[in-house]
Amino acid sequence: MKISINFEPLESAALKMGAPSRHIELNANLEQLSEIDSGLDEGLVLHDDLHLYEIESKHSLLSYKGRQIMLYIPEQNSPIEEVIKDGKIEGARRLHVAECKTLERMRNEGREERYHVTNNINGSYLVTGYRFNGGDKIEGKAELGVCKNCLRILNYKGYADLKGEAKDKVFLELNLAELFESYSSYFKHYPTPKKSIGSYTKDWEQVSANYRQQQNYTCEQCGVALSSHKRLLHTHHINGVKTDNAVNNLKALCADCHTKQPNHDHMYVSHEDRLLINQLRREQHKFDCSEYSDVLQYADSALNGLLLKCQKFRLPTPELGICIKHGNELVSIDLAWPRKKFAVVIEHTQLTPLKALGWDVWLASDGLANFYAMQKYIR
Repeated sequence: MKISINFEPLESAALKMGAPSRHIELNANLEQLSEIDSGLDEGLVLHDDLHLYEIESKHSLLSYKGRQIMLYIPEQNSPIEEVIKDGKIEGARRLHVAECKTLERMRNEGREERYHVTNNINGSYLVTGYRFNGGDKIEGKAELGVCKNCLRILNYKGYADLKGEAKDKVFLELNLAELFESYSSYFKHYPTPKKSIGSYTKDWEQVSANYRQQQNYTCEQCGVALSSHKRLLHTHHINGVKTDNAVNNLKALCADCHTKQPNHDHMYVSHEDRLLINQLRREQHKFDCSEYSDVLQYADSALNGLLLKCQKFRLPTPELGICIKHGNELVSIDLAWPRKKFAVVIEHTQLTPLKALGWDVWLASDGLANFYAMQKYIR
């Protein structure tokens, strides 16, 4: 987990005294210190380690104590050698990331205790089974695929409306770290992949501070100015090598743009920070959301499934970065159709104040699950 503390008032005072500019970030892998996360990484067993009632369905996604999780059955029906060789073959048991009809059936049949629970996104899972023609039972590790029913419910990368090879491509090329990151706004904790290219140099904080200052605290990707919110501007290593601080390998990126870059360590950016960045982009006229391609570029990735559905059915494009005053507070909206006074939001806390102001408001997950009913509010 990344802890970012705003030292801007202190920095301002220090600058007046002639001290160099510094941006301090405390990076603590708190998840690694948690018994919960340690257990989930290794894989917990339903009934033995935790019970089914402890698993929630948050926005259709499986959740355990604020963490996005997956369920899977280690015992395979297909010949184990084939599953170990290719965990995505037809007949291999899948990873479940959402509340799908397969899980519902298993629950109704009282067979849920067969599942293991994990948030390990490194892609390799312990499986067991028998050799072809009833041979010995063996175990090994396999790169299992994600349940297609789950992908359909989430409409991940438009899966529900794709056909043939395009549909197969989403399934076969799915990256678990990318999938978890796409929905990170729904969760308080984010598991960090163990693979990393090098580590930061001792002078990285100063290198980063100097570079961001040289860029006038402006994102080089979307152009949003963040001089008043410096913690939201990162310095990105283009080639992913953290020790390569050559100027041509550095890029100043807002937190939102940073998460969407290749070759970066998957990070957690809070829902509130993503909303703030879009609010600033709107105020500074840094985006034009007249086309769905623009909306998809700047919206929270947790909304992509719904947005792709809206695009397919040619609904009017929503606006981003809109804030509505409620009393003394501003309420940010994830997706807004102001003329219809209709909004789609991610957090439950956004519902009540917007409804009090006369808006029709749906959670994003409800909009995807009841898409045809939602359309009448927008057309």
